[in-house]
Amino acid sequence: MELKEQRYVCTLAEYGNLTRAADRLYISQPALSIYISNLEKHLGTPLFDREGKKFELTKAGERYVLHARKILEESNQFNEELNMILSDEVGRLRLGISLLRGPWLLPRVLKAFGEKWPHVELTLRQGNIMFLNELLNNHELDMIIVNGENWDRTMEFRELFEEEFLVAVPQGHPLNSQAVFREGHPYGILAPEALNGQVLLSTTQEQSSRDLQDRIFRKHQIRPSHIYTIRSIELILQMVAEGFGITLVREAYTKTFRYAKPVNLYQLDVPEHRRKVVAAFHRREKVPRYMEDMMEMLKKRGLEIMAGRL
Repeated sequence: MELKEQRYVCTLAEYGNLTRAADRLYISQPALSIYISNLEKHLGTPLFDREGKKFELTKAGERYVLHARKILEESNQFNEELNMILSDEVGRLRLGISLLRGPWLLPRVLKAFGEKWPHVELTLRQGNIMFLNELLNNHELDMIIVNGENWDRTMEFRELFEEEFLVAVPQGHPLNSQAVFREGHPYGILAPEALNGQVLLSTTQEQSSRDLQDRIFRKHQIRPSHIYTIRSIELILQMVAEGFGITLVREAYTKTFRYAKPVNLYQLDVPEHRRKVVAAFHRREKVPRYMEDMMEMLKKRGLEIMAGRL
């Protein structure tokens, strides 16, 4: 901000001498004198009493300087904050993530981010993919963490990590005998037709994993004998562990959930068995450094979890 008027008056009040104030302001003495006189005419009252070379504030001048110094202080603070914003030291990051993914992916990331970027205001919203996409489209969020197949194609994205879409099977279940193990594959592999006639525990229609599951089932003509719909993926896995049925589940949940009894995990032999997790955001000329850093932290944490380093 250009606050020449306030700076001139406050500097003259500080030095009480026209020559010294002009030197401090890097202008000529006549120019400062003319400026102050014109200002006093404009205000309709003198700001200074002149006694020779000495300038002393009038009552009106004292009030002017009181408020002018506050204005200059606010201006300096604004300029400092603006410089920090332009250097990406200050800002705002509104992050969206699903209710299930947040607890295992975010805690360490948010702690590290807060320590590194203490002047960035961080806001977190949680919800399903439709809710998060709506907030992002309405510019109520700056970035959302979603499955690669669910991000709005009008947005820019950064891939964070990949995970398998696995089949969870109870121990002792007949399906276990149909798994094929191949060198270099961390999981045994099941043919899609092996799921025909099975009791399936499934997430609800509005959950993204259900959409992927249904597409796989339609494409490969998989027909379970029964489908039980349950919102809680953790409850589904606990029921699988008890032998109630099988389910399709994201790899990350199998690494972060704990069950009373173990389950066996298999890769389904279909092209859709791997899925990307991405950060989606509005296209922009320059992504703030703190936002870039958040994506790197999320990527690192996701890869740690996929490697079993919880």
